[in-house]
Amino acid sequence: MSDLKMNKEDGVESYEFATPEAIEEALKIGKLSQTVFGMGCFWGPDSNFGGTQGVVQTRVGYAGASTLDPSYRNINGHAEVVRVIYDKDQISYRELLGSFESWSVHGRKQGQYRQILFVFDLEQKQVAEELIQAIGKEKSPEVIEAGEQNGYFWPAEDYHQKHRLRRNKQLVSLAEVDFGPRWDEHLYFTKLNSADRKGFSLSSWLKKLSPEMQKAYRIG
Repeated sequence: MSDLKMNKEDGVESYEFATPEAIEEALKIGKLSQTVFGMGCFWGPDSNFGGTQGVVQTRVGYAGASTLDPSYRNINGHAEVVRVIYDKDQISYRELLGSFESWSVHGRKQGQYRQILFVFDLEQKQVAEELIQAIGKEKSPEVIEAGEQNGYFWPAEDYHQKHRLRRNKQLVSLAEVDFGPRWDEHLYFTKLNSADRKGFSLSSWLKKLSPEMQKAYRIG
């Protein structure tokens, strides 16, 4: 749904926070922002948003219902979603959304692949209201405020995280050794999980990996 393109300037030097711990702390003190999107199957949005300039981390998961502990086999009324952590100095929530028309809902607003917008602050809420006004309430996705009973994000199973990269078993094995068990929450792998590399400074990201990992990535 997002019509964002990757920027030619999107290199490592544009980012202050890289490790999961640093990103977590920066989010806590307001130096980074977060949002959650439901856009159908979560693998595609995970890859697309990860390759967008200003996005620091993506995680796929489940949200949108009040039931506890959903899983892929027992989703319990939730939808597949992607959690996006981003730097507002590089990209705005409005830019992340892309074209309002691309969010038009056709048919029922139910099920595992339904469209959802989570809003975490006043800016996001205002943009969501602009979207509803632009395309009409009947065509708009469900809007949920974080903190509501159905506004909790549940991370999906490990095998869903960075799904495109996980098909490369050798790369994953090396990443677990070099970056630890939370490798898939690292900035580098958020970027490298992107499928569309057009205009993307791939070499600047690969330079941060060991020669063995670079080779494994290129071989795929």
